[in-house]
Amino acid sequence: MSGLSEAAASSTAGSTNGERPSDERPIGEIVRDLWLNTETLIRQEMQLGLADAEQRVQTFKSQIDEEVDALKRELILKAIGGAVALIGLSVLVASLVLVLAEVMPAWLSALIVGLVIVGGSTALLLRSKPPSNLPEVRELVPQRAVQSVKEDVRTVQEAIK
Repeated sequence: MSGLSEAAASSTAGSTNGERPSDERPIGEIVRDLWLNTETLIRQEMQLGLADAEQRVQTFKSQIDEEVDALKRELILKAIGGAVALIGLSVLVASLVLVLAEVMPAWLSALIVGLVIVGGSTALLLRSKPPSNLPEVRELVPQRAVQSVKEDVRTVQEAIK
């Protein structure tokens, strides 16, 4: 029994002398480790955010490239079709003006045909379809990095409680 009380007394005496048990680390070491771990975590989050943003930018670029290529093809086809249609329309307009010139003055027939063509072209231009939808800027937000930072914040908040 005296052996137990001597061990208890020596452990109590050791802790009153400012010595800490061997399994505890000094506060300075804990703060330093916390700082290094936080710094590492922030660096990793930044790298993840950059990688995620780069991936989204590449996806955005490829979508834009595909869209631009499709628009180029469409523009070329429309330009060729428009040139051929213009030639045909010019011939038809000339023949229509000549036919109407038989029953009215030539200037009046040209005016009537011109007004009809301008009205028709205006109607076609107003019916043209708007440009296709491009990806929105919100799609460039690095979602994985945002989610990871939110998880880190929750983890730190839970550890603090």
